[in-house]
Amino acid sequence: METAAAPQGLRFRLLGPLAGWAGEQRLELGRRQQQAFLAMLLAAPGRALTVERLGSGVFDEDNPPGNPRSALATHAYRVRRELRNHAAGHLLVTVDGGYRLDVPAEAVDAVAFDRLVARAGEALAAGERTGARDLLARALDLHRGEPLAGLPGPHAAELRRHLTERRLDALETRLGLDVELGSGPSCLVELDQAVFAHPYRARFRALLMLEYHLSDRPEEARAVYEDARRFYLAEGLTCEELDALDRRIRRADPSLATAARPVVDRRPTGPAPTAVPEQLPARLPDFTGRRADVARLTEALSHPDPGAVVISAINGLGGVGKTSLAVHVGHALRGHFPDGRLHVDLRGAQAAPLDPAEALAAFLTALGVADRDIPADLAERAALYRTTVTGRRLLILLDNAAGPEQVAPLLPGSRTCAVLVTSRAWLSTLPGARHLPLDAMADDEALDLLAAVVGRARTDAEPAAAAAIVTACGRLPLAVRVAGSRLAADPGQSLADLAASLADERTRLGELAHEQAAVEPVLALSYARLTEEQARALRLLALPDAPELGPADAAALLDRGPEQTRDLLEALVDLNLLQSPAADRYGFHDLLKVFARQRGAEQDAPASVTAAFARLLDFCAAAARDAENAAHRDPDGHGFASIEEATAWLRERTALHRAVIQRACRDDGLSLARTVDLLDTMSSILFGRGYVTTVADLAGQVAAAAEARGERDAEALARSVRGGMLWHANSYAEAGEELRGCLALCDGPDRLTLRADTLKLLGANARALRDFEQAVGCLEEAAALFRQLSDDTAEGLVLGELAFNQAQLGQLPQARAAAERCASLTGRQVSIPESVGRYYLARVLHLCGDLGPALDHAEYVLERFRAFGMLAFQAATGSLIARIHLTAGRDRATVRAAEEALPHARQVGGLLEGAVLRTLGEALVRLGHTDRARICLQQALGHFRRLELTGDATEVEELLRGLA
Repeated sequence: METAAAPQGLRFRLLGPLAGWAGEQRLELGRRQQQAFLAMLLAAPGRALTVERLGSGVFDEDNPPGNPRSALATHAYRVRRELRNHAAGHLLVTVDGGYRLDVPAEAVDAVAFDRLVARAGEALAAGERTGARDLLARALDLHRGEPLAGLPGPHAAELRRHLTERRLDALETRLGLDVELGSGPSCLVELDQAVFAHPYRARFRALLMLEYHLSDRPEEARAVYEDARRFYLAEGLTCEELDALDRRIRRADPSLATAARPVVDRRPTGPAPTAVPEQLPARLPDFTGRRADVARLTEALSHPDPGAVVISAINGLGGVGKTSLAVHVGHALRGHFPDGRLHVDLRGAQAAPLDPAEALAAFLTALGVADRDIPADLAERAALYRTTVTGRRLLILLDNAAGPEQVAPLLPGSRTCAVLVTSRAWLSTLPGARHLPLDAMADDEALDLLAAVVGRARTDAEPAAAAAIVTACGRLPLAVRVAGSRLAADPGQSLADLAASLADERTRLGELAHEQAAVEPVLALSYARLTEEQARALRLLALPDAPELGPADAAALLDRGPEQTRDLLEALVDLNLLQSPAADRYGFHDLLKVFARQRGAEQDAPASVTAAFARLLDFCAAAARDAENAAHRDPDGHGFASIEEATAWLRERTALHRAVIQRACRDDGLSLARTVDLLDTMSSILFGRGYVTTVADLAGQVAAAAEARGERDAEALARSVRGGMLWHANSYAEAGEELRGCLALCDGPDRLTLRADTLKLLGANARALRDFEQAVGCLEEAAALFRQLSDDTAEGLVLGELAFNQAQLGQLPQARAAAERCASLTGRQVSIPESVGRYYLARVLHLCGDLGPALDHAEYVLERFRAFGMLAFQAATGSLIARIHLTAGRDRATVRAAEEALPHARQVGGLLEGAVLRTLGEALVRLGHTDRARICLQQALGHFRRLELTGDATEVEELLRGLA
């Protein structure tokens, strides 16, 4: 070795696999981690290193020992014992809670290398070029392979990179001297090998071009340049040095004879850095889920695009786990960024975000720049920062950014770096960034997180309570972790007890706190940065118990114009305080809605809240009436492209309408007249059993509220609506009671329309109970009232119902006339009433024996009802078609039609399902499939008995007896 023997005869090698000798005897340096400990001390001979510094450099953070201090003490004991066996005195000493290795610097080959390179630099400066080349050759001979080959730990990785770079710098300088002084073919061979081994170092390529040029081989020089151009182009790089050299070669620049002269290496030759910057916070040991997000970020950051800095920006609500995800990914990518990982909390959610100049100063310090060399000016700091990181493979985590303007100065210019940004805001104007919006966890991931904190045994023992806790937490990782921490701190508390505590929205945020962790302060940070207008909007938009709002709904709540409202909504979306799952749809995270409502209770006067709901109620009632008119009369005249669009719009708004109606029942300041108008509109278009039940329940609440307030008109209409919905739900006895109660309230000339509507419903109810005479009496009175009111459509629909009852009584001529009059009054334009009118006509024509026209009308309206989403009428029409086929003796067609209608009838239930099953059973009997026929008829009988439809039940019993 070049190193002179130390006073104790010791010498150590870092420029290759770690080794040590005492004289000619090789030292036993122990296992790899012990060697890493020794290497870290040898890199700083005579300097004390703290236990913390040694631990961070020796131990892999992904697999640290249980007690790092004890592990280091064991390594120190073994190294000290080996050194004592070969040298007098205590070379490894314990000082100030750390360790120092007292060996002379000249005992370490890396120090000898630096001293030889420094002497070569001095020789170059003095013009002694041959002497400089010889000194560099001696320095390079000290390298015996990869520095610290095979040693683990962050320090070994950084020292390995540093020593390798120093060797390559020295090799460039020595090869440059070889070209200048003339070393013949051996220089070409070595340069060619260097280019192959280190293709990114342009200096090797330049020297090879120059050597070919000076050897009078211009074609080879040009080939080296062309190969370099192709390589750098593929990598998205440029190299001005090679371009300039090529131009000089082509014009035979006479100064090229001295172009290989190397720049004097004036870099300091002090000790190598003891660690790469490793500033990432510790990752959560129980990090759970986010598999797709982890994969997406890992792929983006580990495979950068050529020529561009990779920037991945994670945005989301406070507490959604942005930092945890970023830190987890940063640790997972450690091997991709051997030059270190920088981290800074930009405090973007706080009142005073971190000045980017401060962040730059911290980064530059971590990268080894002395305080005195850090400029005061922000632009100069940013420029120095970009210069310092150039060529380094660094991961830079910019956590909790306030906005793009704070992030921009912290972006590197080198494509070898990657940047990971987290922010509560959507950094949409950050150039070149790939955005990852982070939402609440999936149900299974949130349950896994709770189990990781609490223990799987406890969540498995109370699965329902665990699910309730996760739901109450809105699957927000912070909330789930806080809830889990409370349970973990109290092993005796059941999950059911905590779930019960979290069930009350009024106290939920208070319950989601444990020691220093709490959900409410995290949300409050975002709220505090809003403008007054944005904060008011957030509070008011949280009021309705509906999953989503549209821009027009929001405008009504906020009492703002369309453009101002949209700007507010989009600003809140950008800040991740509102979610926008689809165009023109806006909603809240559950816990944020709870928070916004609490702030509203504290800051908004009750009168202003009532006024906001009144505006929303007015808008919903007017818009719903427009949709009803579009469906029943003229789509184009009410802002809808089609009847289907109008009915779909009403269906989608069920949750919002329910929320508004329920609020009106609780708030005396809201108009029940307007509320029942909205309710009545909802009842005019039927979508299925669940919808019918919802409207019936709401009508009951409105009727009770109206009765309590003495509002007879509102009560009467609410009872009428409820009666109609109960009828559609096959609750005939309850429907009749509700409708008769409504009729008793319709005792004035201003309630004729409601009286007529109620009589129509009573007639339909009587028909279901097979009391056809009572039905005819109610329906004739209703038709006369609608005629008096000049409401042709309503009169037509009543006549259609009347015609069916007349036909059942054998009054076929009267029935046909009434049905044809119904179709005439309702069929003036394509609409829901037109389809219903033709359905009534088809039904009567069937009873009159006109099966062909009856089938034509029925098949036409079946497609219309399917398009409108009117499930009850779709099922009824399917049942009618099957019955027509049965009457015509087309038994197989009957079975096909009945089987097609049966799934829809089952969704509606009751009478319709029984009717379809009966028809199917009759057809199967005639086809000889008696076993299946018996099953269908028995199921139909069960429905009729439950509904107390004695006549229908008796007829089916007769059919079953026939089978027996």
